[in-house]
Formats: sequence, structure tokens, C-alpha cells
Amino acid sequence: MRPALCAVALIALACLLPRAARVGLAGAYVDPIGRITAQDEAISAHSAISMVEHGDWLTPHFMGRPALYKPPALIWAAALSARLWGITRFTLRLPVVLAAALAVALLFLWGAEISSLTAGACAVILLLSNHLFYTLASLCMTDALLLAFTTAALYAVFADPWLESRAALWGFAAATAAAILTRGIAGLFPVAVLALYCVTVRPPERPTLRRALLAAGLALVLAVPWFLYQLAVHPHWFWAEHVVVDLLGYGAAKPPRTSPESAPVFYLLRLAATDPILLAAVLVALPGFARLLPRRASGPTLLACWFVLGAGTLPWQYPGAAYLLPLIPALALIAACYGPFAEQRHAKWMLAIVCLGLAVKVALPDAPYGLSYRAGTIQPLAPALSNYCGQNRARGLIVVDFADDLYAATLPLFERPSYAFVGPLRPGGASSMPFDEMGIVVTVPQYGVLASLAPAFRARLRDWGVGGDEPVATLIHATSAEELGRLVRTSPLDDFLIPERYREAIGRTGHIEAPAAPGYFFLLSPARPRAFPPLSRTCHM
Repeated sequence: MRPALCAVALIALACLLPRAARVGLAGAYVDPIGRITAQDEAISAHSAISMVEHGDWLTPHFMGRPALYKPPALIWAAALSARLWGITRFTLRLPVVLAAALAVALLFLWGAEISSLTAGACAVILLLSNHLFYTLASLCMTDALLLAFTTAALYAVFADPWLESRAALWGFAAATAAAILTRGIAGLFPVAVLALYCVTVRPPERPTLRRALLAAGLALVLAVPWFLYQLAVHPHWFWAEHVVVDLLGYGAAKPPRTSPESAPVFYLLRLAATDPILLAAVLVALPGFARLLPRRASGPTLLACWFVLGAGTLPWQYPGAAYLLPLIPALALIAACYGPFAEQRHAKWMLAIVCLGLAVKVALPDAPYGLSYRAGTIQPLAPALSNYCGQNRARGLIVVDFADDLYAATLPLFERPSYAFVGPLRPGGASSMPFDEMGIVVTVPQYGVLASLAPAFRARLRDWGVGGDEPVATLIHATSAEELGRLVRTSPLDDFLIPERYREAIGRTGHIEAPAAPGYFFLLSPARPRAFPPLSRTCHM
């Protein structure tokens, strides 16, 4: 079975690596229906690049400030890869691709042991041809990494339901710890599945309470040192950002409504749009799968626990297609191993159908369910910003309204870019951090006298455990388009990237206009360029 496992992993790599190399950073839609971009990839990539270039491998940073809203497993992996092989979008994504390939290989073993090698192959094709998996497994984001660790942890339970062997016990613990270090409390999902499994499976096929508690305890022991370190070194920031903002502000709060549909309808429609073949196969397999559940056998019960808990958490999260990803492997196994086509005499027909579905998805890359191998990016400003970076201008760049989805933050510019936004500030609250008091967010008048305010901002940052003033003026708040124009006119040494809709309000300035992309333009400082060392890495991210 080991040669087959390696072969499947290599096939998965062959499918995912080209996309990881050819698509620009933040250059894909996470949700092709809602047109939600992969802005989080630019944040992760920036943090990994900062770790490589500036050190401090225990604390991720974003734009000069600690980034403790998520644990650092993804950042560590991407930074290590970039340190070994250079900073490129491919090396930043490589650890996620490798982890996703491991998940695909484990899914093959799982399906083969439940039913047959053909069923395992069908499960693999269903997973690899799923648009969400295919997209997220080739990006530097936590979703596919969390999926890989979750799959590994639950496979350990499937392979040894009693967790008696050292491999199963430590495999579950290590994979769960890695999941916790990837997404915090969401990484406890395998522990929740194990708990529900212990309650529902028939007694001969459940681990003892001592063994289950030992597995969960080992996972926590492996994961908790990083959290304790941050609580000791950055207590104020860690508590405010990780606990109050991320866990209580986003995790425990009721998610906002971004769609008129209820959560079940929203996710069902997203699944139908992004993978109608998988949805149809699951619906066909559900009656046969449901008939097995009263027996409370290990295999079906574990999959049912995985599905029930995964689906049960969806209404409590911010609505997004990416949250369907943890369910996809379970659905692929149910469809491939428990439907009428899973029987030996029909297995080849099932394999033929899923292969045909894969061919259709590759042939229709622009469809919501399509698989695209084309090079490029959905970010219209990425080529313009890469060309701007290549000019090696020794100027600060201010991007207005996050028009680039933070792509500029990943480039080797003279100094880190700043972002300006126009409009009212979101109301504060218990879950907000005082970035305005630290000078991370400044007003247009404050930006004009930044040098005089810098000492006070540095002192406030020190109170929060941040040395230096690199995070200062990361974000500039303009209350109106007219105030944005005032910012441009009073900042002759800065370059700007501006949406076309602000042109009239900005009016005449001393800057030099240059084209960017349709709907955007640069305003470049006319001041004489300063000496600037050669670029340390590529501008084409």
C-alpha cells in the first residue's frame, strides 16, 4: 500500500504545484460566487517574509506590529520554505501544497480500507476536482493546512479506533496540536469529533476514557507553549488581539448577515455551485450511508461525527464558502464508499463518472466549479505594482482604499507601504484595539505633523510591548474625498495609488501622474530619487 500512497501524493502534487507557481499572490477568488478575494494570503505572505528578513520566529508581525490574531504554524512553514529556497510565491505556498497532498494520500488509504482501491481513487478524484480544495490548497492560507492536519488526526482514529498503538496516539496528538497552532480554537475540531465518536460508537470500537483523554491532553501539551510564551512576552497585545478580538469579538459574537439566505441555504447553494458532481454523488450515497449508522460501527460513525460537527459549526461563523472546506473530505468518502456505485460490480462506473466530471471541470475553467491552470491574477493592480516596484523608487507608497488587497505589502519596496481609506471609522467597542492611540491609524492632519507626534506614539507602542515606530501611520484615515486630496497635496515626498473616482476631488497637485490599471492611476513624487540598494528579491509575487 505504501507505493500506492506515494503515487497518489505525487499525483496530487502534480495537480497543485503548477497552480501554486502560476497564480499571483492574493490572485484568486476564495468564493467565486461572492467574488471574495484571497486578501488573507497577502497578510500571511507579508508575515512570513517579515519573519525571514527581520527574524523573531516566535512572534509573527504584520506591517511592523505583532500579528497574534492567529497562531503561527502557517507563517512558520512558509517562512522556513522561503528561507531555504528564496522568497517567491511558490516557496511561500509550498508547505500548504505538501500538506494538502498528504491529506489526499490519506483519503485514498481511508477509502481503500473502507471499500476498495477503486473507491479510494474515486474519493481522491472527488477531492482534487473540488473547486474549493483545488483553490485553497494552492494558496498560502490556513484553510487547506487546517484541513490536512484535521484529516491526519481523524485518520489516526480510523486506523486505530482504540488509539492503542503509539503511532495512532501520537499521530492524533501531533496532528491536532498542529491544527491548534494553525487556527487556534478551530484546531480543536478533531478533539470534538473524538469526543462525539466516543459517545456514539458501539463500545467494542471506542477508546477507553483514559486513552481518549491522554490523546487530547498530549495535543494541548504540544500546542500550548506558544500561547504561554506570547502571554508572557506580549501579555497586553496577546490578550487584546487573540482573546478579545479574535476569540470573543469574532469567534463568540453572532456573525453578520452578508447574504439574504439562511446559513444552511447559503452553504448548500455554495456547494451546489462549486461542486455539483460531489453534491449529487453525496445525495445518491446518503440513503445507503444512513442505513449503516444504527449499527454504530467505527467507520461510518466517525464520518458521521465529522460531518455533523463540521456542518453544525457553519451557522456560527462569518458566512464564507471557505468554511465548507473541512466537510469536503468527509463528503468525498461518503460519496465514494457508501453509494450504490461503490459496490464492486459498479465501482468502475463510479470511477468513470468522476473522471468525466474532472475533465468537464478542467475544460470549463471559468465556471464556478471549474479548475484553471492558467497563469495570472484576479488583482488588476498586481502587474502595475510589480512594475512600480521594479522602478526601485526610494519613496513611500500610499495605496488608497486597499485597492490592491494588500498585494503591495508583499513587495520589496523602499519602505513598507501605507494604506489610506476614505469614509467613517467603524464604531469602536470592546473588541476593538486602540490603534489610533498607538499611531497605527492616523488622521490626515496627524500625518502632516507625524514627526512631532512620533515620540508619543513610540511611547504608547512600548506600553503595548512593541519597540520602534515601524507600525506608525500604517493606516491613514481621510474623512472625505476632499481630505484625501489634502493628504496628497501636503505629501510631496510620497507616491500614491488612487482609484479613478477620487480624481476630481484631488484636483491639481505637484505629483506626476502615471497609468496603473483601468480605473486607477499613480501620482508619483517629483522629488529627486534617493540612493537605493538593488532589490533583494523579485517584484513579481
